[in-house]
Amino acid sequence: MTTRATGDFLVDLAERLTPSCDPASIRAMMERASGGQLDPRRPDGRRASTLTRSGIPLEASVTGGRGQFTPALRYVTETGTQEPDFVSRLAAQLAAIRDVVAWLPNGDETVADMLQSFVATLFPDPAKVPAGDRFATWIGVAHHAAAPHHPARIKVYGKLTAPAALHRLCSTWPGFAGLASVPDNEKLIEPAGAAIEVDAHGEVNHKIYLRSRLCDIAVPMKLVRHFGDPAWEVLSELVRCGVDAAELHEHNFFVCRARGAGDPTFSLYLSARGTTDLTGLVGALASRHHGTTHAVDALALAAESCGASWRHSIAGLGFSADHGIDKLNVYGTPTWSAQ
Repeated sequence: MTTRATGDFLVDLAERLTPSCDPASIRAMMERASGGQLDPRRPDGRRASTLTRSGIPLEASVTGGRGQFTPALRYVTETGTQEPDFVSRLAAQLAAIRDVVAWLPNGDETVADMLQSFVATLFPDPAKVPAGDRFATWIGVAHHAAAPHHPARIKVYGKLTAPAALHRLCSTWPGFAGLASVPDNEKLIEPAGAAIEVDAHGEVNHKIYLRSRLCDIAVPMKLVRHFGDPAWEVLSELVRCGVDAAELHEHNFFVCRARGAGDPTFSLYLSARGTTDLTGLVGALASRHHGTTHAVDALALAAESCGASWRHSIAGLGFSADHGIDKLNVYGTPTWSAQ
């Protein structure tokens, strides 16, 4: 898909959620972060990106909690998706990271070096990664009403290719230490990725993502065993909002453990499988945690206005000791008929 169509979608979404944000900045950042390569397929017909089921390297999301949605435009993209091998894709992504960081008010060489060093920790020898490995990094961008002319935060996601990568990351970057929270011999829940996030004030967040490996009936129990009451509360809320308790294990789950300036936080994400339609669940969750369905409706309406269909892909709930479930994130992708 063209950068023009994707830019139209993001600008329309911004107008519904955070109309003060500058459309020209949104388009320019999206084009650089994606490298202008937004086709969902590679020349060989395979998915261009593993970020989405369609292969388009773009996933948009909305967030909020405690009765209101956040006036922010959020998306994740990937550059270098048409590059033929891992080394060239990673090089394109490192260049994009450095360029995108420059849009932050504090986005100097120090910040760019930090993010690139994070990637280098994950992939100390890119030439040893199989050339066909598709996922190296993704770039997340957030625009907020309070900062209409520059991004509110930049986030770089990276793949954890093996247990050694996680151990290396945690020993090199103390902010990641202890976030994985599962033993190395755990069979059903495994570390999948990491991310480092910098906001417009220079604050840094460290995040580790884990995923359920199989649709095993023991997965919900294992989530509670490893993550305690927060996991129990989120699973219970999903059931209250429409997920069949007997079918919880049939869904894909992702856990995010994050550390910023305070104590680590916990989020649990339910990912749609196959043709699963999350519309009903998303609507119920938004009514309870955003106080309205306006933000989640805006995703579908923005896609429709640009000639695309919309599919919710992930619903995630965050939990804190002080407030209980205090965050709802909803993710999805616009798909044009030509895809």
